[in-house]
Amino acid sequence: MSEIDHINHVGMAVRDLTSTAARFEAMGFQLTPFSPHAGAWKPGEAVQKLGSGNRCVMFANNYLEILGTENNDPPPQRLASFLARHEGAHIICFNTETPSALDDRLRSLEIQTSGVIPLQRDIDTPNGVRTAQFERVQFAPDDSPEGYIQAARHLTPEFIYQPRYIAHENGCTSLSEAFVGTDDPAGFARKYSRYLGIPAEAGDDLFRFRLPLGSTLTIAPSRRAAQLFPGSALPPMPAVVAVTFRTRDLPAQRERLSERKFTVFENGNRISVSAEQASGLLVMFEGPA
Repeated sequence: MSEIDHINHVGMAVRDLTSTAARFEAMGFQLTPFSPHAGAWKPGEAVQKLGSGNRCVMFANNYLEILGTENNDPPPQRLASFLARHEGAHIICFNTETPSALDDRLRSLEIQTSGVIPLQRDIDTPNGVRTAQFERVQFAPDDSPEGYIQAARHLTPEFIYQPRYIAHENGCTSLSEAFVGTDDPAGFARKYSRYLGIPAEAGDDLFRFRLPLGSTLTIAPSRRAAQLFPGSALPPMPAVVAVTFRTRDLPAQRERLSERKFTVFENGNRISVSAEQASGLLVMFEGPA
């Protein structure tokens, strides 16, 4: 059994958090208030302010993180490094309830890790500001050109998954899929099979990892980008290129997007908003499972 059961969140780095939040709100999402980050970069180091924060699109057990600075202040080094490459998604964080066991397994496969390190951020709750705490493990820091790939355990999930933030006008109920684009899909499938501890399902030139709690990681070939992700100019490969949200009513969401002046692209049984309209991340919507 894998120690990883879900995509915990996908994180995107943006230059203007205020305008990006407004775009996602126009798509029908409710966003959390700004939450500043603090953390450590190595096991045993003290937790310190990181100079960044987020607003999130929350669901019952996963979310999209929109990472930026408060009042669009100058970004700290990590955020600036993301933005120097491109605006858009740079983080895939998987969920694990056993980070130490995951770290041990990765190290046994001679995969470099960060070790288990702490992260925390202050969260507005109905009972006042509380500190949400996490444990995280970064995978292969020197061999992940597609982004910051990690797994985390929520130590205080009640502060993160607040019922008041998981209801969305557009009827979306989960972040159901994340896509990594690459010129070497077979090689990336082998790499992520080692990370996740499960084999990929191969078909139609795609490699899919279906995780136990319902989310999917898909590795997609760059040469099919125009077909798979219509209407978008994608970032340099490899990269985290797209996410899919599941909605209860896809026709209503199509109408909502059109009314709010988004250009809607048809993509099989999905619809999408281009990366240019969503601060560098292609956003897709699909109907109920």
